[in-house]
Amino acid sequence: ARAPVAMGHRPGDRVCPPSRRRHDRPETRRRCDTSGALDLAAGAARARPAVDLYDLSDTLTEYSAAWEWQRAILDLRLRHLARDDADDAMLEEANDDDDVPLGSRDVVLMVQHPPVVTLGTGSTADNLKFDPDAPGAPFPVHRTERGGEATYHGPGQLVIYPIINLQDGHHRPDLHWYMRSLEDVAVATMESLGVAKPGRVDGLTGAWANVEKPPDAEDEGESHRPARTPDGASAPGDIARRREHKLAAIGVRARRWVTYHGMALNVDPNLSHFRAIVPCGIGDRPVGSVAQMLGGRAGVVSALDDGVAFDLTAESIDSDWAGADEALMRAARAGLVHAFEEVFRVRLRKRRGAPDV
Repeated sequence: ARAPVAMGHRPGDRVCPPSRRRHDRPETRRRCDTSGALDLAAGAARARPAVDLYDLSDTLTEYSAAWEWQRAILDLRLRHLARDDADDAMLEEANDDDDVPLGSRDVVLMVQHPPVVTLGTGSTADNLKFDPDAPGAPFPVHRTERGGEATYHGPGQLVIYPIINLQDGHHRPDLHWYMRSLEDVAVATMESLGVAKPGRVDGLTGAWANVEKPPDAEDEGESHRPARTPDGASAPGDIARRREHKLAAIGVRARRWVTYHGMALNVDPNLSHFRAIVPCGIGDRPVGSVAQMLGGRAGVVSALDDGVAFDLTAESIDSDWAGADEALMRAARAGLVHAFEEVFRVRLRKRRGAPDV
């Protein structure tokens, strides 16, 4: 009886991959064709929506400038989405890999800011440890439209401002889902940089390190108690290894489901500057950074009644900060871009220069 023949092959042909070479009939031998699999992979990549990335994080951008960019791009995006024009939609899809007018696609801004403090819509100056109206105020203070409490931005911190349409069928029109997704971006970036146990803390927005409860903790509160040396002083290395440190702050807003504001990741900022505020209104947990966690140092706990006087004019305020580690900043930028693409299932296409608004 004749042996069964594979579908699509003739008798004498080899079903790929061959177990042995045949030299007697080279004209009928077929090679493995992987072009179909490559086409599928390319199609899957193209299926991800393109998002314009303006990465300006190699220099310092004033908060007011970034805020104007956000507002202008948001207005352009909303106007574009308000056009109920199928031809425009087809043109946008067809020009997916070409330059398109600003506002016709979602946008992500990535920046570093000079030292500045921002307040959310519902926050008050109660979480500031200085008078913002005083001539010698250490930092400018901006009232914003985002949620959340007082937040510090400064060199060594990467800030992303996504202006994305949550009801495009690719995402979800749900701000809780969106904030959890931004947390996932921060956690994945921290993990790629070697930060220990990145994750979330129940009931608190943002991304944290050391979120796992220590095995010797007797109760939930034990993991938040600072370790002590025999003389009663805090042991920095133990604190960095044991306590949950907040490394990423998130505050967002949306208009007609198009987002603005975003997320700030502490890569290697001057952590002493966080003593000027009660960060995000949390005065009993340390703020940390990627560099601080990798170095095994303690973060900064800043409460209103901690007795710490903040004086930016003191010569010692920046004495322990030599500037951000540029190699770490480059790795963090790459990790953040990759994490955003994977979490939101998009392709970030880098645009040159600042947004033309």
